[in-house]
Order: sequence, then structure tokens, then C-alpha cells
Amino acid sequence: MGKKIYNLFSSVKLTVILFLVIAVSSILGTFIEQGLTPEKYKIIFGKTAFHVLNFFNVFDLYHSWWFTFLLLLLSVNLISCTLKQLPHIADITFKAKQKIDYSRFSAPQIIETLHSQKNLSVIEQKVILFLQSISSSLIRVNKNGVSYFFAEKGKFSRWGMTLVHCSVLFILGGGLIGAIWGFSGQMNLVEGGQSDSVYLFGNEGIKKLGFYVACNDFSVKYYETGTPKEYKTNLTIINNDKEVLKSVIRVNHPLTYKGFKFSQASFGLAGAYNFKVKVINNITKEEKFLTVDMMNKVPVSGNDLSFAVARFDSDYMGQGPAVLGVLIRPGKQHDIFWLPKNSSMQRDNYVFTLKNFDTVYYSGIQVNKDPGVILVWIGFILIIVGFILSIFFEHIRIWIRISRDKEGYEISIAANTSKNKNAFKEKINIMIAEYLQGETS
Repeated sequence: MGKKIYNLFSSVKLTVILFLVIAVSSILGTFIEQGLTPEKYKIIFGKTAFHVLNFFNVFDLYHSWWFTFLLLLLSVNLISCTLKQLPHIADITFKAKQKIDYSRFSAPQIIETLHSQKNLSVIEQKVILFLQSISSSLIRVNKNGVSYFFAEKGKFSRWGMTLVHCSVLFILGGGLIGAIWGFSGQMNLVEGGQSDSVYLFGNEGIKKLGFYVACNDFSVKYYETGTPKEYKTNLTIINNDKEVLKSVIRVNHPLTYKGFKFSQASFGLAGAYNFKVKVINNITKEEKFLTVDMMNKVPVSGNDLSFAVARFDSDYMGQGPAVLGVLIRPGKQHDIFWLPKNSSMQRDNYVFTLKNFDTVYYSGIQVNKDPGVILVWIGFILIIVGFILSIFFEHIRIWIRISRDKEGYEISIAANTSKNKNAFKEKINIMIAEYLQGETS
């Protein structure tokens, strides 16, 4: 019973079936948008279909119980296949070959038989040259008046598919570790501020880093069209009240610390101050500039009229930055109005224009931690090495026996290759014609 189960899990057919099922499931995950709210899914699929799909966790397919089970089943299958082939491959590649495998000279395996009437030493010299053209190391054995020769090359190419199997295991293991213990989120740091909290994507809560990240400075450059050209953040890592690392991050130039990767993701206006407001008296044509801070009133005309900024909006109704201005008159109701930048608003005998202001930016930092990434990288390296060994190399083995016959000597040649057997046989025939000239088949 146990052997049947082992044979089932080490079956190549099971590998193919699992790969197909996982591929179809992954395609399904691309067609069904992941991570929407339940209400949206109910609108799209209806309540009945929603409950069925939700049971199978299709809306978070790549973290679903059954998809994880498929990956685990594939891992067990690959481990079983690898363990099944491992003793044979290890025996071929590592076991020292001190004896000739005489069974190789059974009739079905012999690819060529030649006859020669030349001296034995001459024939052996030709055979040695022939085998040395394949491999520099060869084995020679004399037994009961019969000479045996063996040579091989490319034996480590046998490990190609084993490395590919291992690479998949490393990639799956790394992905599983990353899914369980890794996270991805964002932190918005205001210039001069610091934080140790990351807001996880998907509303999955807040993650504490165990240290603080401070934003010393943020700068942005624009094209003439107003599109951001480059933006960067000067960060400081503070651990145990000590500055341990300073770095400037830009798009595609992240900072890595203790396995956390900090990437420049976005930016925006966090606030403004020192608002410059031009005021023109329509009667006297007098012009003056006011410098106003948030919630501080500034006299416009003696003690009769004052102006204050109650609120700042970085993009008011798509018109760009604006302030909520307040005109204050003693004993009268406040006059409140929005004042977009470089736009003028008339109130009574005065025209107000927001000319400029100083800004404070926030920097959006994406924070990722993937403890399984090293395993994934090892997997990618193994898969490359495995495919190189499998595609560009082959394991060639050749056995030659020289024995007496009625007319002289019989030269029996048996050969084996790990792939492209027909092409290999043609190649051997060409080499025989080149190195064993004059011998007859």
C-alpha cells in the first residue's frame, strides 16, 4: 500500500496534471479581479454565486486553502520524483567506476561491431585515440585475454532536471514564507516627521517596524509641462534613539535595512504656510501684500477689517491649490470664500489674490518585507543552471571490447547518451570512420 502511494506521488503524470490545474487556476485569478469588497462582488456575480465563490476563496485565490493545497501537493510530488531519481543519478555521477559494466555488451546495446586483422597493440592505440577524443579519462581492463575500455563525459548533466525540480521547490517555499511572514504596505512621512508604523495594503492593519524612519527632506523637480521629473526623499533610520543609517531614495532606488525595503512610491502636499495674499482697494487703488498663517488674522484696513486663512486644499475642485479665506468685521457675520491660487475674488471694495505660499510635502514610502526572497533567488539560479545542464550538455558513455575471432580481432562498441540518441549514433559512426579507419564491419 505504501509503495503504491509513493509511486502515485512520484508519478510524472501527476506532475503534469498539477501543473495544468495550477495554470488554469492562475488564469481564473486573472479574470476575476482580486481584493474587491464583498458588496461589489455581490453586484457582479449575484448573492448565490458570491457565496459559492467566496467559500472557495476565489476572490483571494492565491491565498486560498485549495490553491495552497495544490502547491503543497506539487511540492510533495516534486520531492518524491527527485528522491526516486536521486540514487540512480548519484550512482552514475559520484560512484567511482573501477570496473567495466560487462552487461553493456549484450546484443541489443551494441551499436557497431568491427573486425580487424591488425596487431592488437595497433588496434588498442586506435581505440584509445578514439575514446580520448570523447573524454580525457578512460578505464582499461584486461580479462581472460579480452581488452575492455570505457570513457564518458558530461555525467553532471544528469543533475539538470533534478536542479529544475529543486528550483521549483525553492521558489514555492520562498513564496510561501513570504506570504506567511512577509508584508507590503505604505507609510506617509511629512517633512521633518518620523514614524515606526506601516499601513498594510488591503486594510489588513498596521505593522510596527521596531525602529523609526524619519523624513529629513523631500524635493521634487518638474518638467515644463508640470509633470514630475524626479522626486526623492532624504531618510534617516533611527534605532534605539540612535541614527544608524542615512540614505536618499528615488524611484527604482530603494533603501534596504534589516530585510525591509523602502521604496519611493508617491508624494503630495501635506500642508502650507506663509500665504502671500495681494489686496487691492478698488476706491483708493492702494495695493498691499499680506503674509498670513493658518488660523491667524491679519489687518486689511486698520481695525475695521481683517483677513484669515481657515483651511488649505491642495486641489480645490480640480482648480489647483486654494485657501478658504475669511473676512472678519467687528460685530458682523464673517464672509467666507474660497480663493484659488492666482485667482482674484472681490469682496466689498477689496480684491483678494492668492499669489504664493510655502509648502510642506509628504513622501509616500512603500515598505516591503519578504523573508522568502533569498529562497526565490536561489530557485531562479538553480533553474538557470539546471536548464543549461539539460539543454547544452549530455551524458555520453562508450564501452569497447576487443576480443579474438577466427580471422583476427572483433571490436564491439556499445554507447549510451542521455538525449538525442539518433543524432548521437550518427556522430559515433562518423567518429568510428575517422579513428578506426581500415576496420571492417
